Amino acid sequence: MTLARVVHSVATRGSSGLFNDFYDYWAAAVLLNRGQDPYDTAALHAVQRAAGLQSETGGGYSYPLVFAQVLRPLALIAAPKAAFVFMGLSLIALVGAVALLLGSIPQLSWPVAVVGGVAAGLFPPVIGSLYFGQANLLVLLLLAVAYDCVAPGPMLGLASAIKLYPVTGFLAAITEHPPRWRRVAIGLTVLAILLLLQLGAAGGAIGGGAGTLLGPDTYWTNESINGWLSRLGIASTWTKPPFAGLPVEPLMLVGVGLLAVVTILVLLRAPARPWNGALALSIWLGVVAAPKNSLWNFTPLLLCIVFLWTSLRGRWWIGAVGLAGWLLLELQAQLDSARQTVYQASPALTWLSSVGLYGALLLGALTAYVLLRPVRPSPPPSLRRPSR
Repeated sequence: MTLARVVHSVATRGSSGLFNDFYDYWAAAVLLNRGQDPYDTAALHAVQRAAGLQSETGGGYSYPLVFAQVLRPLALIAAPKAAFVFMGLSLIALVGAVALLLGSIPQLSWPVAVVGGVAAGLFPPVIGSLYFGQANLLVLLLLAVAYDCVAPGPMLGLASAIKLYPVTGFLAAITEHPPRWRRVAIGLTVLAILLLLQLGAAGGAIGGGAGTLLGPDTYWTNESINGWLSRLGIASTWTKPPFAGLPVEPLMLVGVGLLAVVTILVLLRAPARPWNGALALSIWLGVVAAPKNSLWNFTPLLLCIVFLWTSLRGRWWIGAVGLAGWLLLELQAQLDSARQTVYQASPALTWLSSVGLYGALLLGALTAYVLLRPVRPSPPPSLRRPSR
């Protein structure tokens, strides 16, 4: 279903942006093969231009070095061929992740499995990740393994070494009663070992721009709290600010801090909370709080959706509100595809540029509610008294 949607998008809207993000990964790996700095944006753009790629380089490669190292074999072949190989690997990872997530549903039936698989394939961040060649489907597989509580520490460490925001998943272990310190220690050790590769990068900093990580970012794909506040206060290519001069950075830090405090309190107060629900909420915090996260990086919200599905038990209003959150993510994808005409008419329309974030906040609030108000197990039926 995901591949069908990607093919449909290319057929109806053209191939502009196809594999755009992967070409950043690929060019960074090419630079590594040449012994050059993968965080040199000018050099990265020169590699792409020499390969005849029509892509938007933007800030260049901005992830930890380990992922570019892993992709070095793909940098030995032409970029278009490498992109299709990466797409195949991403689809395999998606199938594995969906299988693990659906397998966590008790007494899974074939109709539910088929509907769940189709729904996961139609999840807008999943489609965007495959279209743009993002790493999120590989990260999703690692998080799905951790969701099943199989080596959760190493899986979280490895996922965080690819993209930093999954590091919030360790909150699920820290807030358990008692805390799972061994799980946290193993995971952070894996992460630290993999991040040692940064010593081989110029200056040892991610993208050389660690100092600007928390700065305002109005770019249209930024669906984080940072992106939302930035567009409300600063003019961008497609939007006009309704609150010009808004102090973006302090408000973002306060907002993220409050969300973190609320999330930790929920995790600490949730009665007999399951590991998968705690992990889903912890990862959700990283998804919405990371300052540069795009709509495609909302892919791990599938953990929240599966957890909510397993917790319905007759509370169908939860399903209805969850569906509304899902539809807001779909609406964001549609609005962004028409951004040249949708947002520019009025500053009030700038609020529409973050409806994906509103949907994510809705899913997170539902996950927190279910953790705090779990379904109480039904008492076992009383044994029938024997007849005399």
